[in-house]
Amino acid sequence: MDTLPIVAVASSAGDLEAVCELLAALPGECGAAFVIVQTVDSGRERLLARTLAERTILPVVPARDAMLAEPEHVYVITANTTVTITHGRIRVAPKASGLHHPGDILFTSLAEDHGDGAIGVVLSGAGCDGALGARAIQQACGTTFAQYPGSARFPSMPISAIETGCVDFVLRPNEIARELTRLTVSLLGSSIAKLADGAAYASVSIPAVTSGQR
Repeated sequence: MDTLPIVAVASSAGDLEAVCELLAALPGECGAAFVIVQTVDSGRERLLARTLAERTILPVVPARDAMLAEPEHVYVITANTTVTITHGRIRVAPKASGLHHPGDILFTSLAEDHGDGAIGVVLSGAGCDGALGARAIQQACGTTFAQYPGSARFPSMPISAIETGCVDFVLRPNEIARELTRLTVSLLGSSIAKLADGAAYASVSIPAVTSGQR
């Protein structure tokens, strides 16, 4: 898995309350990058970024193609695009025609890129975006969250994800933030330990065998 935890969040363009609650509860040193996707038209693009920036101490920036995801940053989908993750970089492409499920696309790419380090969050929203993506993350042994439907203005998206049987945690947005912080710190610690073990192994010198040794 990539060293930096990346949290993919699928939400509804009609309900920013859940995303704002999640971001507001995150500490400044949460150790992860957050990528927020929803179906956004050009008229709401700036409103989305501005609204989220007012509710979090983390920098909020528009997702641009080939950006390297950085810790403690929030990346927001731009109008009429899809966002994926490849080798820890954000890739942005024009959305295809037809039904648009940006959450499923992002979650699936993150599962392929980060494997068991993939983290997906499905928040309040209409429809079923995020359900197929949650399945992809679970199959990669990653971790999935869904908003507790009773706290969601539009519960369809969380319910669809939960009904797949592929959601690990069902919590309110502020509770998801607390669990994400615990999880990302754990993932970072595991990655650092693996890097240290690898460096220690590489530093061990193996005596050369001379022609007289058998």
